[in-house]
Amino acid sequence: MLKFTASSLILASLVVSTPSWSADINTYASLSKDVKKQQARGVLQAGQTAEIAAGMSGRLLRADYKPGQSFQSGALLARFDCTRQDAELTALDQAHKTLTAKYENTSELFNLGAAGQLDVTIASSEMQQAAAERNALKARLKDCSVYAPYAGYITERHVSAFETPQVGQPLYSIQRIGTLELSVIAPSKWMRWMKVGQKFNFTVDETGETFKAKIIRTGASVDPVSQTIELTAKPTSKTKSLAGMSGIAYFGSRS
Repeated sequence: MLKFTASSLILASLVVSTPSWSADINTYASLSKDVKKQQARGVLQAGQTAEIAAGMSGRLLRADYKPGQSFQSGALLARFDCTRQDAELTALDQAHKTLTAKYENTSELFNLGAAGQLDVTIASSEMQQAAAERNALKARLKDCSVYAPYAGYITERHVSAFETPQVGQPLYSIQRIGTLELSVIAPSKWMRWMKVGQKFNFTVDETGETFKAKIIRTGASVDPVSQTIELTAKPTSKTKSLAGMSGIAYFGSRS
């Protein structure tokens, strides 16, 4: 008959449980070690860009800004020659004044019984039509001057002064100041420990500059072929780097 003592049962229990416990510790240690060593490639992108297009067709008088130049919000980026439109507006102003006087005179005659209701209605309609045409031209004249929607930089100029761009043709490509973002392509398995708000350091290849950043959102899906996911981050410290520069994101102990 086999006999089991208390000490032998404890020893047996340790022999059975130790490999599992040891494997868990090794897995945790390996994961922790991996997290400290994690790094991935990333690229700086402009947080907000825009194509400034022509709202009218005409000859450009001014398109002074060149690539790399900065501008303030509301700065005049381009100016079209609107001499003909200005003359048309003057003519419409005069026509509206004339038709307004005609309407007022017809209304007085109606009150005196010297004009009919139809005469008043026609005079009123003519006056309102002239006002509508004048207002429509005023709206089009706003396209004569192109102003910056925000403070930023010119990344590309597509036209020059005295050219005649068509409606919808790009004039400038611009980038807003202070809205750089980082796009980091990381292995999808990082999602086990990666989270929004996680901080890291980013070193730029072109300049050697290192700045701090944090994740602001993760991709909505994983690439099934490469098993990677896109992480979007923003710098949390000042940087002189430019959009388009690339580098390495360091996670863990270096962050």
